[in-house]
Amino acid sequence: MAFRDPRADKWMRQWVGAFTGAALGWLMTVLFPDLALRFSVLTVVLWGAAIGALLASLGWFLRAGAVLTRRTNPWLNLAVGLGIPVLVLILIIYLLR
Repeated sequence: MAFRDPRADKWMRQWVGAFTGAALGWLMTVLFPDLALRFSVLTVVLWGAAIGALLASLGWFLRAGAVLTRRTNPWLNLAVGLGIPVLVLILIIYLLR
């Protein structure tokens, strides 16, 4: 029996979330043409993909928050886990100025 990496299912779920989000973003531009006029279609599709991938990988953010807080409160762990990329982006923006 071949060894299957347990992380492969999480990656597949994240890819499915990204493609689903991209499809929903494209559908939003079709249903709401003003959205396509305000932002480009590519921008809406990319934001949809990013949000879809984020929602599909919330478990990873929960785990990262739990490692840092060492608590069992899922809302606190989620907030801390989602705050990590935000803090990294703020640090990058600060260092590039």
